Amino acid sequence: MNVKQIQSAIEAAVVKEAGVSPATAQDVAFHMTDWLDDLRSYYEFCEAPHGKSTEAAEEMLIAFLLHVPNHVAAASKLLLNIPVTDVFGVGATTESDDEEG
Repeated sequence: MNVKQIQSAIEAAVVKEAGVSPATAQDVAFHMTDWLDDLRSYYEFCEAPHGKSTEAAEEMLIAFLLHVPNHVAAASKLLLNIPVTDVFGVGATTESDDEEG
């Protein structure tokens, strides 16, 4: 993957189609590409789900879940002005488990 090319394409698309400023487009592109290594690891796991030890699979999932969601949430807010909501009702937007269903 060529991250610079991906970022450039994202920036051009959101400036042209969404009309955001170049600075906001750069932020969106950053948030949509900073986790590509995590995506690659998850994709490789999905291609061969039994190819990793359970410990390695768990480490990959933890790394993905700690890194990716906040970047996607930031990109969503920057580009669409849509905040993250707890659409599944599992307490995903709170630090407490009190709202878990």
